[in-house]
Amino acid sequence: MALRRPAALAASLAAAALMVGGLAACGSDDTAADTVATTAASADTTATAADTTDKVGGTATCDAASLVEAAQGADPNVTGLDDPNAFKCADGWAYASVDTGSGSDQYAVVVVFEAEGQFWVPKDRAEVCKAPGDQVPASLYQMACETD
Repeated sequence: MALRRPAALAASLAAAALMVGGLAACGSDDTAADTVATTAASADTTATAADTTDKVGGTATCDAASLVEAAQGADPNVTGLDDPNAFKCADGWAYASVDTGSGSDQYAVVVVFEAEGQFWVPKDRAEVCKAPGDQVPASLYQMACETD
């Protein structure tokens, strides 16, 4: 779900900045006027960015590309999924079997992720795989926690 600021809010902030700017000429603090003007401009930019971005404050996308990218953030040697279907997501958690290394040093490893906002964050399996449903959902537990 994207956060959206109505254009009216940005316009109201801009009008407030103009009013404070006009007061600045009457002897008010120029710094306060600059702050309000900057805030209004920032709100307008935020509104525009929020209107064009689907994932602001949203949820993590459950797809191979997102999970591989998150795994590569933790280990730049990750080259991709071990198998095109070697991932699954449920209830804000996911696992992926990824290839790491290259040539004769290439091997598959299972990575467990937790969704934090729109991002997948790799987790320590020893910490999150204590029992089915404890943290990792029972529907993912076997593949996420009991495989090499």
